[in-house]
Amino acid sequence: MQVKILEEKILDGKDVFLKDEIRTVSDDTGTYFCSLGWAEDVSGAVATGERQKDGHVVLDTRGAVHTQTVTEA
Repeated sequence: MQVKILEEKILDGKDVFLKDEIRTVSDDTGTYFCSLGWAEDVSGAVATGERQKDGHVVLDTRGAVHTQTVTEA
């Protein structure tokens, strides 16, 4: 899927996406960026969501792993 980046800068893993770039990304990544209003689908098939500007942050925790070791004192 091709998207046009609307944000000044998006960091996604090792990739950096800059405003007004047109980039080819996976459908999942493109849909995610579009849903948050960070990008628009060049083909117009995926709607662009409204960018939140009220200080709230949406975190994508898919694939996140948390481990913790408990030791007795």
